[in-house]
Amino acid sequence: MSFFTLLWLAALGLGIGALGRAVIKDGTPTATWMTTVVGVVGAVGGGSVIHAILGDGHLLVATALGAALALLLVMAITSWQRTRGES
Repeated sequence: MSFFTLLWLAALGLGIGALGRAVIKDGTPTATWMTTVVGVVGAVGGGSVIHAILGDGHLLVATALGAALALLLVMAITSWQRTRGES
């Protein structure tokens, strides 16, 4: 995987994490940096898994899976933080 692909996936995850934080209700104790880091980890992780399975030349699939995984991780962390804060 090239450096620019990793950079693209990291930027995508950063955007998803920031958008996720913007959508989250104000009462959730999740920090902004946490949602952005989780978004970056999800996007790069998802893209890396696709690269390992399919090899080079599948940037669109890697981007789609990276975005989906980043979105799911941001939602999971937010939900976990919300339920943890209510206890």
